Amino acid sequence: MVVLALLVGGLTQESTQSQAYRANSNRSVAAQGSVVAGQSNATASQVRRLLTDLSTQTRQTIQSGLDSAVQQTADQADRAELAAGSASPGSAAGQLAAAFIERAQSVAQLRTAVDGFLGLRPAPPAGAPSTGTTVSVAGATGSLSAAQATNRIAAVGALLARSDSLYRSARRSLAAATGHAKLPASVWVTDAGLWQAANVATEVDLLATSPDLTTTHYLLLRTVRLSPPALPTPQGTPAGVSVLSPTSQVGITAVLANDGSADEPHASVRFTLANQSSGTTATRVESAGLILGASVTLPTVTFGVTPGTNYALTVAVVVPTGQGATAGTVLQQVLQVAPGTEPRAGHAG
Repeated sequence: MVVLALLVGGLTQESTQSQAYRANSNRSVAAQGSVVAGQSNATASQVRRLLTDLSTQTRQTIQSGLDSAVQQTADQADRAELAAGSASPGSAAGQLAAAFIERAQSVAQLRTAVDGFLGLRPAPPAGAPSTGTTVSVAGATGSLSAAQATNRIAAVGALLARSDSLYRSARRSLAAATGHAKLPASVWVTDAGLWQAANVATEVDLLATSPDLTTTHYLLLRTVRLSPPALPTPQGTPAGVSVLSPTSQVGITAVLANDGSADEPHASVRFTLANQSSGTTATRVESAGLILGASVTLPTVTFGVTPGTNYALTVAVVVPTGQGATAGTVLQQVLQVAPGTEPRAGHAG
């Protein structure tokens, strides 16, 4: 009898300890999940505000808002997975993690759909390693038709609704489980009708006709550098004249920028150097692919020159069709090469 009592007492103590452990574990999941839910609710509010007046936004505002939401939901999904640990998919913790993972997937798919329809491109993540300023545009987001964008955005709504259902299930399960842990409400789809295909199609049509979302082209020169660099300007030198030390060649390096709202796969700059004595002209063209908002240092263009000779240098952006702005697209300068060095074969003078 004494042995049986000891066994029963031991099992009871073990059961009590196990229940206490489960209660603490559930409360810990709920505590961490509550933090993530609060962050998720804030992100949901941002996304709803963005989508409410999407057609009145600028392209830059839309891209920035979507990029921010994608980053936020990805971070929230990571935190929820960490809180769930090795919990099974069907458990409350597993459902909680799955809800935030699906929200992250939904927002990423929403960005892909909007970017694909408007021809936008996500900004590189903060801290991403630089791959240089020459950018291939071949990997840009593909173009989507209005019907394709509509279907994809409607699918996003369905996935968000499912994530809300998963979250509610996790919330109920934790409240009913040992420890009675509490999770706050967290809902992304507050109006299911907004995500219906017919309503989404209307919004997509507004996007297509919005004057604020019209594609703009604007290539311009950021900087133009000379090698050898210009000497300090002597007193009395006319404006627009750069004096160079005696040399038989001059290098010109330009930085080209894309301040428009569309990728420029064939951005080009024309370099022209004209001998003001003989009239001889040499021309070079350098090209690069530029995504919107990017800049690139073009390969240095080298011209042969004759010491003691003046040259008219023109560096001009090859303006793409549809670009109306011309500020910063042309640089004209007279290069005055000082005498003192014998010309080498192959100079342009």
